[in-house]
Amino acid sequence: MPRRPRSLVYLRIADAIRREIVSRRLPAHTKLPSEPALVRKHRAARATVRRALAKLQDEGLIYAKQAVGSFVAEARVQQDLDQLFSFTEFMVYRGITPSSRLILAERQRIDDPESAVLHYLGLRPGAQVIFVRRLRLGGDQPLVIANTWLPATRFPRFLAQDLEHHSIYDLMDTTGSRPTDAVQTIEAITLPPEEAALLTVPDGSAALLVRRVGYVHGVPVEYAIDHYRADRTTFRVRLGVLEQRLSDQIQRQHISV
Repeated sequence: MPRRPRSLVYLRIADAIRREIVSRRLPAHTKLPSEPALVRKHRAARATVRRALAKLQDEGLIYAKQAVGSFVAEARVQQDLDQLFSFTEFMVYRGITPSSRLILAERQRIDDPESAVLHYLGLRPGAQVIFVRRLRLGGDQPLVIANTWLPATRFPRFLAQDLEHHSIYDLMDTTGSRPTDAVQTIEAITLPPEEAALLTVPDGSAALLVRRVGYVHGVPVEYAIDHYRADRTTFRVRLGVLEQRLSDQIQRQHISV
């Protein structure tokens, strides 16, 4: 195998450290060897080692403490946006043990005609909704504050079910009303004190706010606002199908011209 140019030696060093982190030979919060130790181990210049560490920090794999050193960061959860999973299903799919802490579950009457809940669920003022607020954990680490509103007339016995140990989507499925598709928007925010405390991060920390409307055959059955820890979550979307559709559309336009 040809050797990398000297200017790319930092990539080899980053690759070696990355493999140890991904394989979990280096658990979260493990301190990495010092820069001088890495210089000796990889027979590289100190500037090269620093560049490798900077790359790993940019990737979110390590974090630095001033005058102390570099440490392995908590693993980030990568979630695909082109598939409609419940949090529980997604965690199991990723090999992470999911759990929940129920914060609030109640029936609410909403009279405000300007309410986003009424708007997105297609309800009129005075309608009753089910509101559930939960803290979602992965591997005992708080990851998401999930706020969910459901039309009460469609789920009359929802609050009588075990909301702490079952996925909301699984419970919706018992009535045949689990969303078959959804529209999501994502924006970056800073967390207010209450949400920051629940997610065990400092006040004002960055978060990803996800708004979702779930539909069954075009009828809205779920409105959700979720706060994801930005330091633990990565969202990914595949664009291949869209690119193919655009390509096909462009080809048709050329043919028609």
